[in-house]
Amino acid sequence: MTEMLGMGCCKKAKRGVTPEVREKVRELLSRAELVEKGGKVVVFVDGRKVGKLKFIAPVEELQVESVWKSPFGTKVELSWNGRFVGSLLLREGL
Repeated sequence: MTEMLGMGCCKKAKRGVTPEVREKVRELLSRAELVEKGGKVVVFVDGRKVGKLKFIAPVEELQVESVWKSPFGTKVELSWNGRFVGSLLLREGL
């Protein structure tokens, strides 16, 4: 699953982007509240922090670029117009 690389760095297992993941991200983003905080944009859904963006981008235009399995859930990296924008953490109960 993970491979240790030197001084505490880990390479995480990348997963394919499934239609289910895309649909879950669309559903979350449709309910998202974006809050600028400390030079970043925090993504909240139902009052819970689910991710962060580097800048405000139109949520309906964000694309899922890659998916990673983590101990805390599934990390989804997002892009807009071909640029990395930020990430979400999909967890149970959202």
